[in-house]
Amino acid sequence: MNLIKSTGTFGFYTVISRLLGYLRDILIAIFLGTGMVADAFFVAFRIPNTFRRLFSEGTFNAAFVPSYSSEILRGKKSSNKFANDIFNLLFIGLLLLTIIAQIFMPIVVAIIAPGFVDDIAKLEIAINLTRITFPFLFFICLASFFFSDPKFT
Repeated sequence: MNLIKSTGTFGFYTVISRLLGYLRDILIAIFLGTGMVADAFFVAFRIPNTFRRLFSEGTFNAAFVPSYSSEILRGKKSSNKFANDIFNLLFIGLLLLTIIAQIFMPIVVAIIAPGFVDDIAKLEIAINLTRITFPFLFFICLASFFFSDPKFT
């Protein structure tokens, strides 16, 4: 019975997530329409999300969870030290990445969206919007760390 309840809960929240995503897309279309601003927004939205997949959902969790599990077997003190060391490394690495990306954002946007280089106005909007959205990466990856660590859940 617990499996059915868990599956139902997961399914319910997945449907809610999809409906809210659809609503988000409708609102973006209403307020931004199609054109320069919408293109710049989608690039600014895509860049930090691409890095998020790498740092918080992809490689990081695939490496951290098994390593942390093996540290738990060695003892609580060892696993806490390991988790703290990884958190510190992640914090410093993400902070440096965010600062470097902010400084070199014109280059980052030009690499990710090379079609924007010909349109200076679109490129400037994309650079400014990406500078606003990029710090999201720092916070979401740290939050992901806490939710991947069993001692915090």
